[in-house]
Amino acid sequence: MLFLDFEDAWRIYLDAAARLPMRPAAVTPRRVSGVVEAVERGGYRLVVFDAYGVLHTGGDAIPEALVAFAELRRRGVAVCVVTNDVTHEPAHVAAGLARRGFDFAAAEVVSGRSLLPGILGEHGDGRGFGIVGSHPEDMIARFPALRALADDPADYDAAAGFLFVDNNYWTEAHPALLEDSLARRPRPLIVCNPDVGCPYLGRISAEPGYYAHRIAARTGIEPVFLGKPFPAVYRRVLGQYPDVPPAAMLMVGDSPHTDVLGARSVGMDCLLVECGFLFGRDVLADCAESGLWPQYVAVTP
Repeated sequence: MLFLDFEDAWRIYLDAAARLPMRPAAVTPRRVSGVVEAVERGGYRLVVFDAYGVLHTGGDAIPEALVAFAELRRRGVAVCVVTNDVTHEPAHVAAGLARRGFDFAAAEVVSGRSLLPGILGEHGDGRGFGIVGSHPEDMIARFPALRALADDPADYDAAAGFLFVDNNYWTEAHPALLEDSLARRPRPLIVCNPDVGCPYLGRISAEPGYYAHRIAARTGIEPVFLGKPFPAVYRRVLGQYPDVPPAAMLMVGDSPHTDVLGARSVGMDCLLVECGFLFGRDVLADCAESGLWPQYVAVTP
């Protein structure tokens, strides 16, 4: 796993603005004690949680998140997770959250993996595409036309396109395999996880979005992004809860460029927490620099 400084991740997000959804209108955030107070203020019927940075940061659950989650369940407020963690299927993500004390059902977990059949269908079911991911066998079992990539540049150059799932296994030598191959010959790049950086055990991991935006700037390729902040993954939530209007949905996230931008772009309100990606930051100053404003700000969920 590779890591970034916050400033590196933030600069990539700012520079990538033209590839991201249009910024929603500015609002003035209210500071609240957490998600329960926000639900009381806004009368929300569905709370949509991010996972990393909101429920946990790679280790145990964030204690305040466990308390808030239990209270929402007690009150009968519907909950789900929209995550850019796409290494495994939603059932696996739900199981990991359950081990931390969050009893999400698999159906309550939405990720960019849900969009793969449609996207790969536009590319011959991924025939000739190489997988960049730590568990390629999972993807090949579901999409047999895909093939695993080794660490040989020739394997990258032979691929018809790339399905970028995760880079959890990468060393310093791996980014150039993908970037240089696409610079030599531009081809389709499908990015399941658009995150640039993710809070992980006190550090910020470099995620596929970081490399995809670098590739786009270098080569002119326009990657196809499947997860937050792009609207298709949020439309899955809207379709899954058709009786709840977007204005009655509250996203709880830790990143302006993924959670705030994505949720507000489809009409949801957003609570931005300071315990994940923005930990230790002047959150309002970061919102002002990005032009991305949530309806609520809280220290923890």
